[in-house]
Amino acid sequence: MEKSKRVKNAKFSAFIKKNLYLILMIVCVIAIATMVAVTYATRGRSTDSAVDANTTPNTDATTTTDPNDPTEQSEPTGPAEPAVEEIVFCLPAEGEVVGVFSNDTLVYNATLNQWSTHEAYDVAAEVGTPVKCVYDGTVKSVTASVLRGTEVVVTHTDGLTSVYSLLGSDVSVAVGDSVKKGDTIGKIAESGTFEKHKGPHLHFELYNSAGEKIDPVQYFESTDK
Repeated sequence: MEKSKRVKNAKFSAFIKKNLYLILMIVCVIAIATMVAVTYATRGRSTDSAVDANTTPNTDATTTTDPNDPTEQSEPTGPAEPAVEEIVFCLPAEGEVVGVFSNDTLVYNATLNQWSTHEAYDVAAEVGTPVKCVYDGTVKSVTASVLRGTEVVVTHTDGLTSVYSLLGSDVSVAVGDSVKKGDTIGKIAESGTFEKHKGPHLHFELYNSAGEKIDPVQYFESTDK
């Protein structure tokens, strides 16, 4: 048995020596093939990573729009609305204020001998004192009565209507006239009987767009209030 084993070993050694070059060549070829395979696999993974990085959307990038694309066109905003002009009245007459607006308190009227609200602004002055239009507008009516004397009604922007009562008959405006803020429309006179106890004065009323009497003082210059 021992002799047979030695014989086999001798044959294997002889085979190795005889084919040593061939064996080395095979080992080299296997090693080279392994290196090539590893290198190819490494490069493949690097390329895939680069592709993923390049194809990932950049959420920080600025979005551009095509001006010729109808879906990208912004809706027209239309013309800008004009600025609303603030309404500021001038004083309708120079004189002593003898009556203020009051729609929640009763005021005694000595002429009519009764209590009632006073929804107007009264200015006492000498006969002949000019009465001015408080704001730009159009003369709506000119009337005369025993109670209110000659009365001029002017319409303004924003639906406002101003009323000037207890004027003389010699008014300087007619129905349809355009008037400007500060224009003289008439004069205080000894006319009208419903507030005779106050003497010559202007009885001035203001209506809003709903036809309600409102306090005209809110539209005066702050220095006139």
